[in-house]
Amino acid sequence: MTVDEQRIAALLQSAPVPEPRVDVARAISDGRRRRRRRRTGGVAAVTVLAGLVVVGAVGFGGAGRPQAPDTPSVVAAPTAVASTAGAPPVTCEASWLPQPIGGPVAVAGGVDPTGRYIVGDIGTGNEDGRIVLWTDGKATVLPAGARHAAAVNARGDVVGTGGNGVGWVYRAGKLRFLVTPPGYQAVLVHAVNGRGDIVGTARGARDSHQAVVWSANRPQEYRLVGGPGSAATAITEDGSVVGAMGDLPYRWTPEGTGIALAVPDGLPYASVQAARGEWAVGMAPGERQGSTVRMLPVRWNFTTGAVSLMPFPSISAIAGNGEVLVDDGAPLLVAPDGTSRRLPGRPEVRATGAGTYSASGISDDAMTVVGSVHENEAYRPLVWRCRR
Repeated sequence: MTVDEQRIAALLQSAPVPEPRVDVARAISDGRRRRRRRRTGGVAAVTVLAGLVVVGAVGFGGAGRPQAPDTPSVVAAPTAVASTAGAPPVTCEASWLPQPIGGPVAVAGGVDPTGRYIVGDIGTGNEDGRIVLWTDGKATVLPAGARHAAAVNARGDVVGTGGNGVGWVYRAGKLRFLVTPPGYQAVLVHAVNGRGDIVGTARGARDSHQAVVWSANRPQEYRLVGGPGSAATAITEDGSVVGAMGDLPYRWTPEGTGIALAVPDGLPYASVQAARGEWAVGMAPGERQGSTVRMLPVRWNFTTGAVSLMPFPSISAIAGNGEVLVDDGAPLLVAPDGTSRRLPGRPEVRATGAGTYSASGISDDAMTVVGSVHENEAYRPLVWRCRR
């Protein structure tokens, strides 16, 4: 067992989590602003896209209680890779992605389930970023009308939301815009599956909102999912929509049947960020810390119905095999059984502190991870490719 695995095992013996309250409706209305701030923060670690837009929580109430134990800090590891014990060793290598245009903030934020397509953003960090699609390492700059990409699928379809609240899809070299359902003012697009089903949330007056599904083939058509108060943040390959219904994490089958997901003991509220295969990850509000609330990562398994708190500051993505990508300054992959492996850095990059490396997207087999490096006041995009 590695040192990381020993720490993880100890952290899994966590104390009960306090009971908070969360205003999900307002959280959804603030989603785009928070995603944009995460993407372009000048000195903060960049965590973007990945089809994993965090629906942040605001407007909490209730008294604070003692918080769960803090996760030990993880330092950047420029060369070593920890492989899963008892399994064939995994070796990973970090490589730069080409930058077709200039800009000090260049990040890779999302990758498709196969690891072939990577989507990112290059700009100055001041809302002027251009979306870049890397296909087998070759870069293409998307039309200027494509802003704030959220996800890419195994066909290379890229989806996102413009600054005006209009959703879009880039497919086969063409940019098309998604219709906003009547009665709503804007949409926030979150994810796309291999069939081209696109999901997001329509938002209207007085924080009204509802989950929406579009088709990459017919972007002017849509169907509403759930009822008023629903939200969609992920979609699996079989067409299951995952998100929230009111305060509850929710999943809708391809036939439209709604199923409430379990929440960890002591936490009556949670929200889903992303889903792959039979797995999903999200957040639940924990202890109040001043005017903010500490957010706690959660993982679900749709097949078993199991739900668990994850002992990390944050989780930026989940793979189809259930491995989670922990991004707290030195990317770490943790399997469902708790074993882990740390991703290496570039030998020419000196790890000057937490936040040097940031990872935000992962393939279904957890063998491709994408992110960025922050060095000398600039961000550079990179990809980790692993093999057994």
